[in-house]
Amino acid sequence: MKSFTKKVCALVLGLGITLTTLSGCYFLPDEEEILPPPTVKQSEVTYSTVTAKVKDLAKQIIASGSIASASVDEQSFSAQGGVLKEIYVFPGDVVEEGQLIAELETYDLDEKISTQELYVKRAQLTHQIAVEKEYSQAEIDKAALDIELEKNDLNKLYEQKNDAKLYATSSGTVSAITSKGIGEYVNVGESIATLIDVTDLYITIYPNDLTVFKLDTPVQIRIDGVFYDGYVSLSADMLTSDMVENLKYYAQVKFTDASDVGLMVGNLADVILVLDKREDVVVVSNNLIKTVDGKQVVYVLEDGKKVAREVEIGLQTGSESEIISGVSEGEEIVIR
Repeated sequence: MKSFTKKVCALVLGLGITLTTLSGCYFLPDEEEILPPPTVKQSEVTYSTVTAKVKDLAKQIIASGSIASASVDEQSFSAQGGVLKEIYVFPGDVVEEGQLIAELETYDLDEKISTQELYVKRAQLTHQIAVEKEYSQAEIDKAALDIELEKNDLNKLYEQKNDAKLYATSSGTVSAITSKGIGEYVNVGESIATLIDVTDLYITIYPNDLTVFKLDTPVQIRIDGVFYDGYVSLSADMLTSDMVENLKYYAQVKFTDASDVGLMVGNLADVILVLDKREDVVVVSNNLIKTVDGKQVVYVLEDGKKVAREVEIGLQTGSESEIISGVSEGEEIVIR
């Protein structure tokens, strides 16, 4: 019996040793691969730049307005309308007072004139017969009166014929003609041609600041990219009490020499008043000037690095500034 007990104990002890051995193998970790330490690679920084350049800078006020003439004469038929027969002038033509501008069709009137001329001739023959045949004085006088009556009717027709022709009421340059074509009807008072004085052109402007547009102040006038000299001809400092309401919001500018302007009446023009200017100075855009710690700086590129450079500002416009010191011509200014 003791022998059996010893065998059982030995079996249990052996089984425990086996389980302990197996359990120990299960909890051991796998061997891990050793990785090299990470490396940090520095990226290159690139900047967008603009080169500082030298140029002229001007502080100016620009106001726009339409070109007009101080002398404008609209040519129209005043007595009658009708079908347009012919226009004898073109834009740009210089005409003299009394020159034929246009004419209306007078078909019916021409027939009436031809008929009335015959009536006049018949009345003259009747009077001639009365005289030759020694009719009574009363009959001779009546025949003479008939001649006058027929002539009066004929003269009225002649006047209507003449009213169908349009003559220039003044001298000037034709700036425009009617859009109506030959054969179209035109009304009484409808403009057929516009005559202007091209030597007396002006521009009305409405600037925000009228105080700088003083009488005789020189200005530049820009029309389609072409510049002309001009001057202020009517300004706020000329106002009187009865003119204030009409003139306090605008000024007028005239051309120094309008002979080259030609037929630009109605065209839009820019009036440029230079308040201040600099020549051959370093100029940068205002958006490149920053304020740092109360100082004005511009970021420049030095040896590939972005560096803040304090600058001294001179003349400023709405978009650009003169750099008196701090940045030189040719340096690269960082945009971003």
